Amino acid sequence: MKNSPLGNSAFVWSIDQPWLPQTESAFAPGSVAICLSESKLVIQAALSDAHVMHDVFPMNFPAFMHCDAFEIFLGPADTKAYYEFHVTPSNSLFQLRFDGEGEAQTMEERLVAEPLFYSETSLTPEGWSVIARIPLDGLFPTTHPEWLLSFGRYDYTPGQPKPVISSTSPHAVCNFHRREEWRRVRLADLSENFGAVPRFMGVK
Repeated sequence: MKNSPLGNSAFVWSIDQPWLPQTESAFAPGSVAICLSESKLVIQAALSDAHVMHDVFPMNFPAFMHCDAFEIFLGPADTKAYYEFHVTPSNSLFQLRFDGEGEAQTMEERLVAEPLFYSETSLTPEGWSVIARIPLDGLFPTTHPEWLLSFGRYDYTPGQPKPVISSTSPHAVCNFHRREEWRRVRLADLSENFGAVPRFMGVK
């Protein structure tokens, strides 16, 4: 990726709007870097934002309906189940689990009450940033060498009725749950790549 604040690693992805012929005029760029450290998926997002909209919400409050949010989608490539995690600029968290069977469930039925990951957020001169550490062995009971990953964003602007939505996945339509368009990643590749990422992520 060119001109990334997170470096030139192969595992630094741009956030974009591929379902549109051209990005919205209010679109602000972002980058996401990933690596693996001690069985934890480590994610850093750098998000440009001229007007960071945030507030402090309780755990599992759907803050993405009200303010900026960074979204993480992940699940083993050999299963249908996956998780959706949200982090706001104030580090309010939201967690959902999908079993992938297509059954009708409400958002409340998919909520996961126990915190499954750790995150830190910061306001920056350019906007805001996120560092998330996700213990993969705590999400599924068995080892999975390949995972599907995607990262999305809700970017609100004061006075505008709708957020600008963007993703790291090449979605043909604006639907973050199209798993066939998520990126397939081998954990072994992330481990080998770890040495290229820490200087951008502050990971030890």
